[in-house]
Amino acid sequence: MPKNQSTAAQSARRASRSGEKYTEALRRAQTSEAPRTPHVLRFLAERSGNLHYLVGGIAAGWARSGQRVLLLEEAEDYWRWTMSGVGRSRSRRKKDIEAATPPEPTTSTLWASPDGPGLLIRHTCMWQVRHPSQESDRGLPRTDRSPLAAAVAGALGTYDVIVLVPKHWSYPDRENATAHVVVGEIDIFPDTDCRTALPGPGGEERGVPLSPDQSAAVLRERCLDFLFGSPHLPIVLDGVIWQSNGELPVDADYLAGVDRDMDRAGLRPLGWSLAGRMPYPHRQLPEPDQLKDPDFVARYQPIARRLRSTLDARPVGRS
Repeated sequence: MPKNQSTAAQSARRASRSGEKYTEALRRAQTSEAPRTPHVLRFLAERSGNLHYLVGGIAAGWARSGQRVLLLEEAEDYWRWTMSGVGRSRSRRKKDIEAATPPEPTTSTLWASPDGPGLLIRHTCMWQVRHPSQESDRGLPRTDRSPLAAAVAGALGTYDVIVLVPKHWSYPDRENATAHVVVGEIDIFPDTDCRTALPGPGGEERGVPLSPDQSAAVLRERCLDFLFGSPHLPIVLDGVIWQSNGELPVDADYLAGVDRDMDRAGLRPLGWSLAGRMPYPHRQLPEPDQLKDPDFVARYQPIARRLRSTLDARPVGRS
């Protein structure tokens, strides 16, 4: 534990300044004083271009509430540049392929509280190595995931939450993650049925309005179908976050109805995020200056609080 670890009351006061109820924050802080294995969280998404800012904002929200958070990011896969021999004969491939030098891990502080334990660290390292000389039965190189397991194990005693930031977000990480949250990215919100139309007052045609339950069903089919692809292995989800790339055409009551139907379907709703079509860098985490901006972090605080409460209410270590 760091030397400047605050008391439960101090941690709760800091959380209350970010909008959280003091009594709830105090109860959670008192509970967290007991030794507890940190959460290792894996977000799942079909696309990842607009996901990094959501993940960074949630992590920054946790850090501002007094949590020590690690963003464990996967480095570029250096192995792909060594496999130019794939598709050739085995004898020639072994001669042509040379081992690449893996990149060195890098660590940087994105945000640190001046008067408490709140901390947001980014650590980038290789998650896996592949051995061209150790082929599987299908002639493919074997994958060794021990670097990721070692990085997670080395961080368990230092952080309250470890967020895995992979290059490919859609596939669950069952070996290392203890919690999974799915992010549904919405391009066009399904509030009307475009397959059937009704005449409008000016003679134009408009789609038949959908109920919140119908809209929820469309969202599950349209935005979460990647969860049911290959590999066909069961995955326990701890909740769903919806991120819209455009303005939502419905009000808060309508979204509450969508959430209720999601809850009935077993998908715990964790909140709605409006990304818009802002010129964010593709596949990059927010810059440190943005993570230090209270207005930027405030946009993600409600989701961060709800997600943290959900994680703390579940058995740690469940896969």
